[in-house]
Amino acid sequence: MRTQALATEFDFTAVDSPNGVNLGDWRAVELLGSGGTAEVWRAVAPDGREAALKLVKRELRRHPGANALLRREHEILHTVASPHLVAAHDLIECDGAAVLALEYLPHGDLVPLLGAPPRQWLPAFTAVVAALAALERHGLTHGDLKARNVLFAADGGARLADLTSARPLEGPAAVATPAYGLPELRGAHAREADRFALAALLFELATGRLPYGPLGAAAGTELAAGAAADPTAAALQAAARAALQARGRVQGLSYFVDVIESVRGEQD
Repeated sequence: MRTQALATEFDFTAVDSPNGVNLGDWRAVELLGSGGTAEVWRAVAPDGREAALKLVKRELRRHPGANALLRREHEILHTVASPHLVAAHDLIECDGAAVLALEYLPHGDLVPLLGAPPRQWLPAFTAVVAALAALERHGLTHGDLKARNVLFAADGGARLADLTSARPLEGPAAVATPAYGLPELRGAHAREADRFALAALLFELATGRLPYGPLGAAAGTELAAGAAADPTAAALQAAARAALQARGRVQGLSYFVDVIESVRGEQD
């Protein structure tokens, strides 16, 4: 995980698209996705290695705050270095813009497994809990836990991605994605927001639907009624429901570890 200062013959901050552009060891070849502030490109190195290049959108490439988020994400991934988090390869500094080269995760996200039998997604959920535990050991939360931020690597393992919303454990709670957010932020800590989001994800995996709908609990929506038909999924849903009703104030991540262990035998 290194930082490269890249000298270019053009103004990268003004380039409309990085497609075909060499950035450090990588050539951007395909747009994988785009969010509010950043976009991700598949890239290849001369030796055939692949990476995912994350960079802020063209209109924000001169914005110090937007680039600082990528530099901070690189620092966090370098410091925590968990096998359950996406790996960071390089941080490339290009004309004042930051480009983060990440592990390429080619097998999609967790969304297609929502509502599937637990044996299909429980290993991925277990990996998410382990990733959050690694962050917590460094005093951090993820800050934007959701199914789309859990991606599958070439080896089939799940990786938790997108650390741009990471916050200190004891910092104030914030909402990045309303569907997974606490009903009330006042007086809540970031660790409770992460655990509430984790419970929302577990509920969604077990049932195939968000516990409070796309607008989330803050919109005043009631917690979805009904139980999953599969007995194991129903047990996991019940545990998720209890954590949601407690607003994430559970006995740490060990609560979710115990939940996983309680159904592990049924999956073997």
